[in-house]
Amino acid sequence: MGEIKKDIEENVYNLTDGFFESLHDSKTLEYREGQHTIALDILDAIEDHSIILVEAGTGTGKSFGYLVPLIYSSAHDEKFKGFIISTSSLALQEQLKKDISILSEMLGEKIPVQVVKGQSNYLCEKRFEYFETRKENEKMAEIIRERLRHGKIEKQDFDDIKGLPWKKISVDVKNCENCYHSGSCGYALKRKSWAEGKAIICNHDYLISEYLKRDEDRRRLSSPSIIVFDEAHTLPEKFNLAYEKTISKASIESAIWKVYEQLGMDDCDDKLAIGALNDLFHKIRVNAKKVYNANASKEVEKFDTETTGFNCTKSIVESIDKVLKELTTLHKYQQKKACHDGRMRHNSATETIETTIELLTDLLKSPANRRNVYWANFVHGTNERIEIKYLPKNLSTIIGKQLGREKCGIALTSASLTTKKNDYGYFKKDLGLDNITGKPVIAQFSQKSPYNYDANALLYMATDVISPKSTDRELYLDSLAKKIEELMDVTEGRSLVLFTAKKDMQDVYSRLKKKDKPYKILVQEEGKDVSRLKEEFSNDETSSLLATGAFWEGIDVKGPSLENVIIAKLPFPTVDPIIQNKASIYSDGFREVYLPEMLLKLKQGTGRLIRSETDKGIVAILDSRAKDYVEEITSSLPYSNVTADMEEVQRFVNTNLNKEKTKVKEKVKEEKEGKAWK
Repeated sequence: MGEIKKDIEENVYNLTDGFFESLHDSKTLEYREGQHTIALDILDAIEDHSIILVEAGTGTGKSFGYLVPLIYSSAHDEKFKGFIISTSSLALQEQLKKDISILSEMLGEKIPVQVVKGQSNYLCEKRFEYFETRKENEKMAEIIRERLRHGKIEKQDFDDIKGLPWKKISVDVKNCENCYHSGSCGYALKRKSWAEGKAIICNHDYLISEYLKRDEDRRRLSSPSIIVFDEAHTLPEKFNLAYEKTISKASIESAIWKVYEQLGMDDCDDKLAIGALNDLFHKIRVNAKKVYNANASKEVEKFDTETTGFNCTKSIVESIDKVLKELTTLHKYQQKKACHDGRMRHNSATETIETTIELLTDLLKSPANRRNVYWANFVHGTNERIEIKYLPKNLSTIIGKQLGREKCGIALTSASLTTKKNDYGYFKKDLGLDNITGKPVIAQFSQKSPYNYDANALLYMATDVISPKSTDRELYLDSLAKKIEELMDVTEGRSLVLFTAKKDMQDVYSRLKKKDKPYKILVQEEGKDVSRLKEEFSNDETSSLLATGAFWEGIDVKGPSLENVIIAKLPFPTVDPIIQNKASIYSDGFREVYLPEMLLKLKQGTGRLIRSETDKGIVAILDSRAKDYVEEITSSLPYSNVTADMEEVQRFVNTNLNKEKTKVKEKVKEEKEGKAWK
């Protein structure tokens, strides 16, 4: 039996190895060593049940690297239980499905693949029935009903129905209980097929919440032979979101009123618990504003991140004591009444009261001794209402245990996992991979991008821009806007300017839009569709775009529309309780946490420039603090040509970029004159 298994494994290995070797002579596909190496690493992970980390530079084609061995294993290894590929976005899920289809046909191995999406991507018939009873929805309901008749239930089938209308008819699992559509519900049937699927593509959020966080018998997906996390650099943030919990004044207040009602005290005027609660949240909000403003520019009035830490001052501690006293008394009364009635009244209100007592007791401890990390979240669109959010302090240990208990191989891959060549140290610590026992954790050599950065790219680190730490904000913004304008002029637009703060972006844009430029200057605005903005920037070859947030990693513009990526400020993380907690365990938290976080984000931002083998251009860092981290920055990025001289930037553009533009202009001119262009 062992010989048969060995033969199967050798067969899959030989098929995989043979496919990549054959690309040396292929006229349609290019051989890439990085792909070949990744493919063989994946087979090792399947066999050894190991965890492998693989950084693959832009253009490596990592998805083909891991898909080929997965397809061959699915088709030729009877012991192979299937695979799960987890990604950071729906767009990448759909792209991977296409890639598998192309590769399956090429390899002659057809495998059924299922794309798993969250509930909001599916139509709920029960909610739709209510929607179509409303007269104002009549026309839209007619269109939806017709598509339902043809079996259409996914959001992508209703591309013309967006925003609030779709939100009203999409699945909300709170409505699923006792639903009379349960036998025919498209979403329920999909979930059943996912649980039995052997080739699954899902997103990180789904995999964490419906698989990793669950006990084996409660999982929504079947156990595979390997899990591949693509775009794995987003995992720390995704785990944070999965474990983040919220408690609000409204939820506690609602629970208190329900308990008052249970105790027959709802008509009582003396509601001490409510008063104490209002006082506590007011004090936390005031303190949170102070903490936020201490870490932000004095002129910043609108909350950019909407989250901030808060300090348990003496006054806040006194308020916590009062709330605890009232809630504890209320809880005791409730227990006494339950005993008297002969039955327990343990419901959601009771659970909220108990959780609040537990959390406030924890908050009274010193920050070092707390079980959780706490912060205030300003409710969207207001700086008046807050919620308290929290995360377990030992989250990396929890993550490590979850990944370590899996009885399958795990591959984590991305273009941004190391802070310098082959150094996965920070990423491993962030996911608790450095403490896993009984399961090999193998950090592979970084797979270098096949693109020619030496010839096609220049890294410009400006030293003549006012420091972002300057106390004169207007002077800093004037200096920054002037340098951005100078760089955009050099490439005649064609620039992506990345900011770390919306306020900085808006203030620089207000300066630039006054200028009369031969190219359009676009800006990311609140409420503006991100995908349409990307499309507009990509289609208008000479435009420049000022952006923040998702544009640091969510934009892929090939060709002359993007020849200049400008980093307005080094992307150090904002000072928040999560980062502070990470840094607190080190003697030099800045170098161990803040600096690696910045370098990983910088790799993503600067990686927007070279997206194909013909792309050329400049990456400009306009933060004078960069001179203090030259070695760290240059060792983490693939750019070997580095300068602080603007004249060298102009020479690079004249030699590498303008030459091509000149050829095009000459061709247009000669065509206008009726001459043949050769």
